Amino acid sequence: MNTKNTMLMITLLAALVFSLGSTVVLAQISQNAPPEEDIRIAPLHNPAGPYAKGSKSVNIVGGMGSTLGQSYLILGGGFSYYVANGLAIGISGEGWILQDPTIWKISPDIRYTFWKMDKIKPYVGAFYRRTYVGGDYEDYDSWGGRAGVAYRQGGSYVSLGVVHEEFMDCNSSLFDCNTTYPEIGFWFSF
Repeated sequence: MNTKNTMLMITLLAALVFSLGSTVVLAQISQNAPPEEDIRIAPLHNPAGPYAKGSKSVNIVGGMGSTLGQSYLILGGGFSYYVANGLAIGISGEGWILQDPTIWKISPDIRYTFWKMDKIKPYVGAFYRRTYVGGDYEDYDSWGGRAGVAYRQGGSYVSLGVVHEEFMDCNSSLFDCNTTYPEIGFWFSF
């Protein structure tokens, strides 16, 4: 196993341990509710719905993208946990495959959704991303933010937003040191 693959595995394992550890700690914190006699009115359900404190979400990513003059198949997924109504922390990963070099990305993030709005729910977020590139290319880090709106109809959601990403330690004349791109999502709550 070469050094690049070893570093990829160490980073992925560290991210997984951090994510699982954070989830366990946050779950323990959320279970420390006041005793039942201290609760005056217990709601039947949390009005934040899928954005409620303690909610979890899993996502699957699929699509096409291009970089380095080639088109890639993109596959990935992620996990988020709501630490408060509307406020989620998560981790995601994706692979850009079927071309050479193969590209792997891992990204912890935080997102706030303005859940009190009726059908249209604005969101903002920030992320850090580590990208591993095969071949003779160097791995790199980036950070960025996102903003958009999610539209709810029953238990179905569609989101449309924009992401801005800045590449760290960028001094390349071959590509831009930042990028802005659209973000589209579909999901279901049940």
